[in-house]
Formats: sequence, C-alpha cells, structure tokens
Amino acid sequence: MSPHNLYLLKGFNLLIPIAGIKGQPETAYDWIPFGVTVVGRPGVRLSLFDLSMSSENIIKGRIAETIVSEMLQRADYLVYRFGYEGVLQSLIQKGLPKMRADNITAEKIRTMPDFIVMDRNNDVFFVEVKCGDSAENSRGFREWLRKATKYWPEAKLILVYTHEPYFEISTIKDYAKTRRLYRLYEDKFLPVDKKWVTRYRELVMTYLSR
Repeated sequence: MSPHNLYLLKGFNLLIPIAGIKGQPETAYDWIPFGVTVVGRPGVRLSLFDLSMSSENIIKGRIAETIVSEMLQRADYLVYRFGYEGVLQSLIQKGLPKMRADNITAEKIRTMPDFIVMDRNNDVFFVEVKCGDSAENSRGFREWLRKATKYWPEAKLILVYTHEPYFEISTIKDYAKTRRLYRLYEDKFLPVDKKWVTRYRELVMTYLSR
C-alpha cells in the first residue's frame, strides 16, 4: 500500500480493515471501501460486490464529505456524523449481517443522510453530500434520490463540483422535483460565508479534480 493511500486512509477515514476475519485469505482483501456489501459466513471465504459505484467514486465521495464537514464547522455549525457508513462499520464489527433488500427499515438506513448539522440558533438539519460531477447522471444516484425523497425529503443535499460554483445546495425533495440548486453562500437556511467557500474550493480542486 503506497504512502498516498495510507494518507487517504488516515486523513479521510475512507476504508475499513478486515484483516483477521476467519476464513479470509490475507492476500485477498486488506481493506474494504465504504459502500461495498460483504456477503459470507464465519469460516467461509467472503465475496465483495460493488454497489454500482467504482472505488474511485467511493473515495471521492468520502473526501467530499470530509471537505464539507470541515467547511461547515469553520462556518460555526456543529457537525455530527450520521450516515449509513457509520452503521455499516458497526454491523461489520458485529459479524457481517446482511440486511434484506426489500425491508423498508433497511432501505431507510441505506439512504440515511451523512450528517446532522446544528446552527447557532440550535436549528437542526440533515445533510447529504454528493460529488456532483460523477453523481448526477449515474444510475446509482437516481436510485438513491428516488428512495431518499421518500424517506428523507427535508434533508439538505449539497453537491460538490470541481468547477464553479463548487458547492450548491437544495433540499432532497426540491431537487428531485425541480433539479434546481442554489449556491451554498446564498442559501437561506444553511448559509456558508463566501470566504469559506473560496477557501475550501481549493481542497476540492486539489483532491477531486484528478
């Protein structure tokens, strides 16, 4: 594993280790990216199935989440991790259970927004972060949007781009209906000062425009 990959692992918490799972050959998979389903039983070789998303897009998505989280904190918001990745990590640690695909509660968990965000007036928002460059035209994004509109319609959706305007926002419900987005610093309910948008777009260009 290259030093660059190690930096990503430590700096952005992108991947989770599975070394030591019984029945898993040491040379097969040292790390599993978030967003990948693990299927198997203790003592049996595991198989990995990508959830309609390449590893590169998974990594970029996690970096985008980290950039937005740091930017919101600099803008005086309190930010708490909430999404599916945290649940997935807990499930893996407790024995790799596989949720039924047709279960409503499982669907709701899979579409959980990434963050809970609180402003200075103690108003609370759910926030989901996506890479706009790779997500908007993908089948996986369209399927996620359909389900998220059903379970989390009032959550905020922040799309991160590698070009102007870099950060745009809407509610999941409104975006699904109109496909309209607004510049983050112009949002009425979750505004971020333009100086922070300018500063953090540099990180977007550094880590996502490759």
